[in-house]
Amino acid sequence: MPRVAQVLVIDDDPTSARALKTAVEACGHAASIALTWTEAVRMFSRDAVDIVLMDAVMPTVDGYKLTQILRSRSRSYVPIVFTTGLNDMRARERCVAAGADDVLTKPVDPPELNLRLMAMLRIRKLTLELETRRGEMATIAMRDQLTGLQNRRSFDENLRNEIARARRYGRPLGLMVADIDHFKKVNDTMGHDLGDELLQQLGHLMMSQVRAPDMAFRYGGEEFVILTPETESTLALNLAERVRLGFKTRSASLSTGSQTLSIGLADTSMLTGEITGRQLFKIADAALYEAKRSGRNRVCVAKSQGDPMATTQPGDGDENDRGES
Repeated sequence: MPRVAQVLVIDDDPTSARALKTAVEACGHAASIALTWTEAVRMFSRDAVDIVLMDAVMPTVDGYKLTQILRSRSRSYVPIVFTTGLNDMRARERCVAAGADDVLTKPVDPPELNLRLMAMLRIRKLTLELETRRGEMATIAMRDQLTGLQNRRSFDENLRNEIARARRYGRPLGLMVADIDHFKKVNDTMGHDLGDELLQQLGHLMMSQVRAPDMAFRYGGEEFVILTPETESTLALNLAERVRLGFKTRSASLSTGSQTLSIGLADTSMLTGEITGRQLFKIADAALYEAKRSGRNRVCVAKSQGDPMATTQPGDGDENDRGES
């Protein structure tokens, strides 16, 4: 928090507003004036405001109602201090009940104003720090720490949102499910450290290949998924091939040697009946199984629900059993 605070003075009396603005600036802070409630809402929404100093009694929309409006529009907690000519305890209690953090009696005493501003700025600073920390923790909770991709929890949430959007607007949603071939063998024969390195390389590759609004996730173990909103699976085939070929090339430089991916693609246009995330994942996973069954190291696009079709790339002649991935 910078030393200079941005203070919004809200008062329908121009003379009183200018006097309070001058007093705030004398305390070393910046101040702007709103003479009407509509102007106050506009300035509060547009500008970075640290503290609001607001007259409790104003025409049309008084400070009590305006506090509720500002609170509902605030993306971060901003302290609100009422200024009022009423000095009885009931009036002060009403101000606090309406959402004010403090109350100053008019005419405002400059030293008292400075103390209240210092206290409110401390609240503002601590609130911003807590909000930042909470945001960081939320990000960590939705992120796979090994690969840097979003995790299963984030995938489930984004899939729900994108399915709802696909239903609402009738637009396609594509889903790519990728699985590292014979990953268990890598872990068993070369060690989990090299297995982790392989997972990291795939995560970095996916991050470099996806473009907004596409989203990449580590689903679990050696399985990864990519959501492609507004995209049918046939159009996502180029992305899938870039990931498949890129992984084979990148892994060749590791101690594991060149490794391969099997990928299944599906989209909501293939679903019959109700469009759900579970059904979309089911047919994409079936396409992945078909890619494994038909030789691995390939992309398989589902033609329709329950009817997968292997596509362009030949397999590597491995066993036709997905059991060992």
